[in-house]
Amino acid sequence: MDIKEIKEWLGNSWDSYRRVFEETLRTDNVLLSRINAYLMDNGGKQLRPVLSLLTSMACGCINYKSYCCAAVAEILHTATLLHDDVADDGNMRRGVPTVKAVFTPAASVLTGDYWLAKALSILIQTCDRETLGFFSFTMQELSEGELLQMEKADRLDTTEEDYNKIIACKTASLFIATVKSAACSVEADKEKTEAVSLYAYHLGMAFQIRDDILDYSPKLETGKLAGADLKERKITLPLLGAMKNAPSDREGKIRKLIGKIDHSVKGREISPQEKKIIEEVNSFVRQYQGIPYAQQKLEEHSRQAVRALDTLPDSAAKNHMAELARYLATRNN
Repeated sequence: MDIKEIKEWLGNSWDSYRRVFEETLRTDNVLLSRINAYLMDNGGKQLRPVLSLLTSMACGCINYKSYCCAAVAEILHTATLLHDDVADDGNMRRGVPTVKAVFTPAASVLTGDYWLAKALSILIQTCDRETLGFFSFTMQELSEGELLQMEKADRLDTTEEDYNKIIACKTASLFIATVKSAACSVEADKEKTEAVSLYAYHLGMAFQIRDDILDYSPKLETGKLAGADLKERKITLPLLGAMKNAPSDREGKIRKLIGKIDHSVKGREISPQEKKIIEEVNSFVRQYQGIPYAQQKLEEHSRQAVRALDTLPDSAAKNHMAELARYLATRNN
């Protein structure tokens, strides 16, 4: 399955979304126009607007409000990345330099603010209060998830329950707002809205687990620096799985070892000593089957996402939504 193929299948609906997206962000400010162009040229797969449009089509008759909701989902997602890159002092994303690196940290923050304001403008002008509530709740969840993750990086006491809460807030929450707003745009009934919300939760969880598995897969061409999560002292599911499988005395030693990584200075390169620590942790994850443990959880979320769609009427859009969920679980690791 290729997301590009889904975009081609969406056809005029994708073109309509793109017009709303680009027109919303149009500005006379020269610097902002350059930054916007840079972001649009180096955008990711745009999974969220794809998911938004598919949901609208699976739940009803797609319309202008649907295109606006899809645009809001992508604009909000990009705004959070612009802010994250400054908070994390990140210079690369998806294999290309960030706005923070190419322009300045201030430009990245201010552009993120501009995009957030534009998302709010669309919601106020074209959507109802319920839809506004979906996205405002998500922004709250995103902030709380990030702060919880920062707290756990300091204390190094992340449990699997903590991990699930963090990724539910940081990743799944925006997936949920994306599909709920899309369903609302076509006036879907409660049963359909609940079905796609459950689908989005499991899809978002699978998406993030997949990304965390990739951090332990340095041979993949992912655009993500192998060991980046450990450099930030993030204890993610592959490591938690290995800890669960390992003898009880090993867990404390591994957590103590990770505590020797300095995450106080953001953006600093990984030192030779830290590389040794990361290699030791990677070896621990491989020895105690941390990746298969995480992969099993990933596949279960994928299956539950597909099952959540059972109540929707059969359609090509529904089939594509199921394909997206299966795709996350079956890509080569």
